[in-house]
Amino acid sequence: MIHRYLAGILGLVIAALAALAIWPRRQARVAPQIFLVGLVLVQAALGMLTVTWLLKPVIVTLHLLGGMLILATLVGIKASSCAASVDTAASAMKKAAWLVTALILMQIALGGWTSANYAAMACADYPLCQGQLMPADMDWSHAFVFNRELGQTSDGQMLSLQTLTAIHWTHRCFALVVLAACVAFAMRLKQQNDTRTLGYLLLGAVITQVLIGISNVWLQWPLGLAVLHNTGAAVLLAVAVYTTVQLQRAKS
Repeated sequence: MIHRYLAGILGLVIAALAALAIWPRRQARVAPQIFLVGLVLVQAALGMLTVTWLLKPVIVTLHLLGGMLILATLVGIKASSCAASVDTAASAMKKAAWLVTALILMQIALGGWTSANYAAMACADYPLCQGQLMPADMDWSHAFVFNRELGQTSDGQMLSLQTLTAIHWTHRCFALVVLAACVAFAMRLKQQNDTRTLGYLLLGAVITQVLIGISNVWLQWPLGLAVLHNTGAAVLLAVAVYTTVQLQRAKS
């Protein structure tokens, strides 16, 4: 109920922000605020379906992504309204920023899918998974089937450990892709004076998130640390979105 009350308050605040942007006409661009209100309505519907459809994994994952998109939109609105911090940015840098942000969102989706399917404990060791770099008996045929109930395959059978292992292993491996992309992009940001701080923020956020994820495995997913892992994903996405918006505003 606390979650519902806070969600309701957030929705009202976002509606108020949209109303202030639209009337009286205080801002030239109101599309982001209108989009945000629509996103909140979709998120509310997903929240309802999460309960009524008994934690169906695809709905739970979409609900997580909806929350992250609301955060990203709020950060984007803030970044576009504050003073520009980057004077010039190459076209390649702008494209790289979008790519890094997309990769982070994909990793958040994989994390949500792992959590929604209760696959976090499928690999209880790190850097190995069940004592192997790549478990040989992973079941990919059911790992990413979206139209199914919690804990079941599409034909109603119970999900196997091999299926949960495939889900967890995919999330873990894609984290390395995100880490490499963020580090490479952060190193490029650090080469320019007006983007150096953004580079440090991105580097710090991604390294912290990876360390939290590894710690969760080593410590067997204590609740507080698991919540912190979700928070770390939100912080990493916020940094990436803020950086992306600032770079888009810069001259090429």
